[in-house]
Amino acid sequence: MGKIKIDQIKMGAIISYFALGVNIVLGLLYTPWMVHQIGQANYGLYTLATSLIAIFMLDFGLGSAVSRFVSKYRAEGNQDAINSIIGVIYKLYIAIDIVILAVLIGVYFFLDVIYVKLTPAELEQFKVLYIIVAGFNLISFPLSPLNGILNAYEKFIQLKLCELFNKVSTVCFVVAVLYFSNSVTLVVAANVASGILTLLIKWIIVKSRVPLRVDFRSGEKSTYKTLFGFTAWTAVTGLMQRFTHSFAPSVLGMTASAVEIAIYSPAVVLEGYYYTIAVAVNGLFLPRVSRFIAEEKEDEILKLMIKVGKYQIVVLGLIFIGFLCVGQDFMTLWMGPDYAKTYYCALIILFPTLISSTQQIANTTVIAKNLVKYQAKCMTITGVVGLVISYVLSMFIGSLGVCIGTAVTALANIIYMNTIYKRKAGINVFEFYKKCYLKALPCYIIVAVVGLFTVSFIPLSGWIGLIVKAAVIAVVYVAVFAVIYFSGGDRKAIINRIFKRK
Repeated sequence: MGKIKIDQIKMGAIISYFALGVNIVLGLLYTPWMVHQIGQANYGLYTLATSLIAIFMLDFGLGSAVSRFVSKYRAEGNQDAINSIIGVIYKLYIAIDIVILAVLIGVYFFLDVIYVKLTPAELEQFKVLYIIVAGFNLISFPLSPLNGILNAYEKFIQLKLCELFNKVSTVCFVVAVLYFSNSVTLVVAANVASGILTLLIKWIIVKSRVPLRVDFRSGEKSTYKTLFGFTAWTAVTGLMQRFTHSFAPSVLGMTASAVEIAIYSPAVVLEGYYYTIAVAVNGLFLPRVSRFIAEEKEDEILKLMIKVGKYQIVVLGLIFIGFLCVGQDFMTLWMGPDYAKTYYCALIILFPTLISSTQQIANTTVIAKNLVKYQAKCMTITGVVGLVISYVLSMFIGSLGVCIGTAVTALANIIYMNTIYKRKAGINVFEFYKKCYLKALPCYIIVAVVGLFTVSFIPLSGWIGLIVKAAVIAVVYVAVFAVIYFSGGDRKAIINRIFKRK
């Protein structure tokens, strides 16, 4: 059994990284083609519809509760408790779904009042997309526990294959419908078809491979109390994260236009890839952090944070500085000349991600020590302030204003959470900044100056020119960090690892 679990974890991780690579490659190739087929304004409406519905589709922390309690009761060998807790969670999902249905119906009748910047034709098209996306989410929402069940029963291979299937099938379905028609409605319908098919496969796997019999009749008050106690602060944090990111297109729909939403969307896509790369790397170290806390070796957390942080600063910094130097060329080649403004949008929202993603070890410690309430309170305040900033600025500078508001929110969260890391989690953040950021800052500046100066003299254009310029920047980056950032011991350790010497 132990070997099977290990194989599940290893294969699940491999599939996860493969899916990440597929998602990025397909996104970079498929997104501009889709935008070209359906048009910039329709792409903006598509983004607006999906982001608006996403605001309401919050699981209030119940997804995490499924994994936690099912895993706990499995360890205790209490199948009846598993059946009962899943029954309670399903009932809560259905109850929340009914409330969301009522809210979405109410919102539908005020769409013309909310999105005053959309033209009458765009508004009619948006209403159709709204109904399709809302309908799918209302159907799929009660089935959300399927992911937690598969995770708790360690069906990692099946779960990750489903995620990969969803990404690939979505692209295949969209390409197929766009071959016959350029309708944005069909594009959304293709996304929905892929999502429904994926949910059906997950349901079949759970029914055939998991010894679960959902008990809808049981459910004591203590069970509900335990669930709400676990999910309360997690729900607030998730709500504010969803509110900050998903509401931005709606703000632009109120103050700007569908075109501005389309300009904003690729920047968010790039930021999502950037964050996913960071999280994928950080995930390798989560078990070690948990062990340090359990064994009360909390001094080791700072050492690990510095070690991982330095690695992240180098990897994520290379992407950020590279985009700073050649991002304008990349956006023009990737999405077209109409998206030159997206370059500045992406830079603005990538910068806070560069900082926060290098501190994921500290964030994991906060979660492990049950300090999430501080994060939730902070995100509530900064989220509201950031929304106000986004709304006001977007009236004057469109998508750039929304990105500035998002960045201000993220930076305020980082500053506040650093005080929590220091005062509540016991992490010496000053030592971390000194050994990681302080040493990296001059390297970033040198590479950025040299990179911007150098690429301006390279006469090549097009994708070949972009690749050559990016390669030059990468060589300069590696050389500067090897000489300035890394110590002799660090360089030796890296060389040993590369050549597998002890």
